[in-house]
Amino acid sequence: MKYCEGATGALSRRRLLASLTGAAALFALDGLPLAGAASTSEVNPIASTVCGKVRGIQARNVLSFRGIPYGGACDGANRFLPASAPIPWQGIREAVKAGPRAIQASSGTIFTTPLIGEYFSGARPDAAGITAEPDSENCLVLNVLTPALSGRRPVMVYIHGGGFTEESGALTLISDRFVAEQDIVLVGINHRLGVFGYTYFGALDPAYADSGNLGQLDLIAALKWVRDNIAGFGGDPKNVTLFGESGGGAKISALLAMPAAKGLFQRAIIESGSFRSARTLDTAAQSAERFLKQLKVGASQVRQLQSLPAAQLLAAYRAVAKIIDGPVVDHRSLSAQPWKQGAPPAANGVSLLIGCCKDEITLFSLPDSTLFALDWPGLKEREIKSGIPASAVDAIIGKYRQDYPSDSPSDLYFRIGTDKGFRSNAIAQAEAKLAQKSGTVHMYYFAWNTELAEGKLRAFHTAELPLAMRLVADSAAEELSRQVSGAWASFARTGDPNHSGLPHWEKYSMEKRGTLMFDVGRTALVYRPAQEELAMLEPYPKGFPFDDE
Repeated sequence: MKYCEGATGALSRRRLLASLTGAAALFALDGLPLAGAASTSEVNPIASTVCGKVRGIQARNVLSFRGIPYGGACDGANRFLPASAPIPWQGIREAVKAGPRAIQASSGTIFTTPLIGEYFSGARPDAAGITAEPDSENCLVLNVLTPALSGRRPVMVYIHGGGFTEESGALTLISDRFVAEQDIVLVGINHRLGVFGYTYFGALDPAYADSGNLGQLDLIAALKWVRDNIAGFGGDPKNVTLFGESGGGAKISALLAMPAAKGLFQRAIIESGSFRSARTLDTAAQSAERFLKQLKVGASQVRQLQSLPAAQLLAAYRAVAKIIDGPVVDHRSLSAQPWKQGAPPAANGVSLLIGCCKDEITLFSLPDSTLFALDWPGLKEREIKSGIPASAVDAIIGKYRQDYPSDSPSDLYFRIGTDKGFRSNAIAQAEAKLAQKSGTVHMYYFAWNTELAEGKLRAFHTAELPLAMRLVADSAAEELSRQVSGAWASFARTGDPNHSGLPHWEKYSMEKRGTLMFDVGRTALVYRPAQEELAMLEPYPKGFPFDDE
């Protein structure tokens, strides 16, 4: 995709209307309005892009530009196809409103959830308002936060989680404290999700050969926008770091295997998202067939999907889709399993910072209250049920009890569940990268027990992410937040996460396996943590969400 072809020519309002259709045109003109030329000021900063000028706002000593388009319309005849270039504009486009975000099942956001909303928003009372976004198929927009429009700062591109079906890049909109303190440029990306971003119809109609990886291709289009435009926002296009948690980390793991993304970023931070496999063509095609059957659409009628209401497609997708979906090895944009057979060639030269949280599975375990009140026989029963043989379970639990004597049976259940999947995958990815011998690796482990849900969540899945963005709801974590955010920014700046607030953080190596343990008042570098336990667990199923790996 070439950006804004013909951008130097005149573009009238009438021509813009003619080039868009239906809701896309209305949103482009009403949701993200165009304005006449106006002089720049600190309150209303104006930046230049390849497509035209954008006006943002200043808040908390940071310049914020919201909802900048990096791609064209995705609805109607453009549905299930790679993104087109954004349409250029004359005058100044207002970039003061968030979104839109991709169409998704959830009407709320992570910031409005009763359980972790306050934690994720850093208890900011304005978070829900700032991050509110309408849903739309035409969601190819991004946010940029910067201390100033001049200069050459490291660029940190946030790729959001929510699996491959939910959420958006709105977290960046309330991360101004991180931007100001660390003097970095922060970018947040919205892209197509679920049925619109990861459903493979290529086996049924070659016109949709790329449809299984559209979400990934959108991210690549956004990274090309960063390459071509970020200098106008005070960023260095040659110093770009991707970071993301959960599904965001999984998307980054896949991008590292996609040749089209090569050279668009120099470093990556993968937080609880070391997914090593992608769907095969057969699996992806079968999912598409189930989806069509749910819609009562024949395999030869795929093109009819472009005229069906988006809500109808979403409802059918929800009825048949797996909890974890995502990229497909389509032999076009993704030619092989990303990390299953080692580090992909496209990752050559990219340095990584990788890790996970101590209790990744507590958040997913809340529906089963018995898991939070296990006794020792109950722990044994649960581990056998998970796939550990009865002949091995006593030795594994015994080893964990020896090394973590203060842990309760439920503590160990969540620790072991994390070690089976999230932690073992993070280590496997790190060691595959080491074997590539190109680019450095740093490993972390987030161990702070939060007080959420009366302490039940412990060091839960995503717990470090708001702290990295300097969103601190619990004052006890203020220093820890400075440690994490400083490390992320230092890594983005130079490839070395060390800073004055941390103990020395060695590069990860096969000899020492040095891992920085983040915890309130106890952050420390630890060598070969849980090495014996992890080896004992290695032969057995990884559990949710890695069952298919």
